[in-house]
Amino acid sequence: MDILNLDYFNSSIWDSPFELNNDIAPCSICKKDTSHRLELDGSIEIIYKGIEVIETVCLNCLSERKYGFEHQVEGGFLTKDGILTESEKYKFLKNSDDYSLLLQPKEEQLLTIEKSKMDNLIHTPPFNAYQGARWLIHCNDFMKFIGTWEHDDFVKHSPNNNAKIFFNEIVDNWNGDDFYDKQFGPNKSKYAESAFYAFECLHCKQQRGYVE
Repeated sequence: MDILNLDYFNSSIWDSPFELNNDIAPCSICKKDTSHRLELDGSIEIIYKGIEVIETVCLNCLSERKYGFEHQVEGGFLTKDGILTESEKYKFLKNSDDYSLLLQPKEEQLLTIEKSKMDNLIHTPPFNAYQGARWLIHCNDFMKFIGTWEHDDFVKHSPNNNAKIFFNEIVDNWNGDDFYDKQFGPNKSKYAESAFYAFECLHCKQQRGYVE
């Protein structure tokens, strides 16, 4: 299994949208077809300073920082124009009862992150996610994506081998007392369709994640 080992991405390359497939056109930037490539369909936005139309990009050009990606992050978005907080994009959020308690601290945390770290994340590929990848933050830095976890992964990483308790401790969005059993447990429902995206802090090694 090919592992993509970057500061903010340490998982199988198959967890990214890049593929090594002869049916994918050569990279629009380097004109080569030797690296894993991604055909752009509008669901993923890139940051590119050239003037030509870009339809396909490759990992080699990303590693050489010839282009980057716009990313959704905790509290907002990294765009070609810089940081855009969630409440700047969706004005109505500032009028919500829990804005100052829940969202505003995340936006303020995002605005303190160093520009070099933002630049590093921009030159990191997104991970595959149903509704688009969203990077979590810890210790004033973006966290490292470490994979899409299933039950065995929770058992492996749990300090006491209790996967359900560990899940409840690190999940970012709460989904009910029996949610883990139905969606991830060893006897999960045959209708289970949830995915858990796991992250690790680069500084304190705290693990977090969220569910779709």
